[in-house]
Order: sequence, then C-alpha cells, then structure tokens
Amino acid sequence: MSDLNTCVYEIRTEKLKKEERPWRILMLADLHDRLWGSRQQHLLREIDAFSADLILCAGDMILGRERGAGMEHAWMLFEGLAERKLMVVAANGNHESRMRQRPEKYGTQYGRYVKRLKELGVQVPVNEACRIRYGSMEIHIHGYEMPLAYYQKVFVRPYDGKDLCRKLGVPEEGVFHILMAHNPVYFKHYIKWGADLTLAGHLHGGIIRIPGIGGIITPQAKLFPRYDRGLYEMDGKYMAVSPGLGEHTIPIRICNPPQLIGILVKGTG
Repeated sequence: MSDLNTCVYEIRTEKLKKEERPWRILMLADLHDRLWGSRQQHLLREIDAFSADLILCAGDMILGRERGAGMEHAWMLFEGLAERKLMVVAANGNHESRMRQRPEKYGTQYGRYVKRLKELGVQVPVNEACRIRYGSMEIHIHGYEMPLAYYQKVFVRPYDGKDLCRKLGVPEEGVFHILMAHNPVYFKHYIKWGADLTLAGHLHGGIIRIPGIGGIITPQAKLFPRYDRGLYEMDGKYMAVSPGLGEHTIPIRICNPPQLIGILVKGTG
C-alpha cells in the first residue's frame, strides 16, 4: 500500500481575492473499484492528510461490466467520505457513461450506483453544473459526459467542442469554471469553451513511464500521449490529469504509481 501518494499543485486565479485563504481541492479518478485496505482505510487516511475543502471525482470510480459491475469498493470510499462530512462531487467517466447510456446491455446497475451515491450526499452532475461559493469566488463545477465514440481504441476522433457547448451552454463571466471531462486529450477545446480548471484522468498515466519522456501507451492503445499525468497550463488555464487510483484490463504500472492530486487555488484578485 506504500505506493500511494498525494501530489499537490498550485494554480492562481484573479477570481479569488489574494488575501483569502487558498481553496483546497482534492481530486480522485480511475479508482476502478480498487480496494485500498480494509474498507478503504488506507486511501481515506491519505485523504484526511490533505484537509480538503472539496472532493472532486473525475470519473471511472467503478468498473463497468455487463454483469456484476465493480462498485462495492467505490461505495465504501464514498461512505467513508460521507462520515467526514466533506462535500463530494462525482462526474462520469467512460465506465459510468456506458452503463448509463446502454441500459439494454448493462441493465439497472448505473441507477443503483448513483442512487447509493446520492443517499450519501454525493452530487452527480451529468451535463450540468453544481454551483457553490468559496469566499468571494463563485464556482460552477461542470460534469461533462463526452460521447462514447471519443473513447474508442486506437483511433483518436476529431473534436470541435460543439458537443460541449450544446450540453453545458456558455460559461458565465466572472465565475470560476471547473470542468470534469475525464478524457484529457481535448484540453485546448476545454480552454476555448471557458474552463479555468479541467480535471481528467482516463489515460492511467501512460501505464508504463520512461523518465524524461512520459507515458508510453494509453488504455486505448495510443502511443506517447501528450497529456498523461500531472498539471498542464495553457493561456492561464489549467488541467490536472490523474494517473488514477486503480487499473483494469491491463493491471500494470511501471514508474507510474497511483496518486491523489491536491490543488491549491490561490487568489490574485
């Protein structure tokens, strides 16, 4: 269990006053129903150590299967977070999305999963936004469900951002916009739409990493992904990409440990 760590990044925004305390976000992604100690206690201890104001889950917390989808260990985690009275927002990744969009194949499993999350106080925005405040800053947290075609293997489908605008509309001026998009490949389109901070995962850090080069291959069999792990900045906007907390199909990690991501949002306004 010692390979789990928390990496902390700082970002800055004029939408928060500089004299205010930095806003502490903890990001989780791609758990894939992995168990971290008895009832997720090892993972929960790492979460406690960061003292987050908000927990954001950027997709694939479960393991989507036609029969017997893996969600029991994800439930354990959310139960532990509920006991801590933390605000938690969970967006869909491709595993949740395919279960939601294809009930003829996956049955009622997605409905059971989300019902339990909502019972625990977790907000689950699907192509909508949660609206909150932190000090002087108004925040919209958008849960974007990208069409499943953009997750197909080998071929990277061209994306123009129109689906994002159609589902989420135009971002309001003066608001800090967090976009939970799961697939990091289309970062420049997320920025163009208006995301101040994008949270993604999906690529599992490139599975095998070479120091100085980065990840080798994605779960979609794409070689040398550009956005695979860490914090990226473009035009004053940011994207944090989680290498994930679990695995599926290819249960391999080399020079690529599981990770929680802490984000300190500091004001310059």
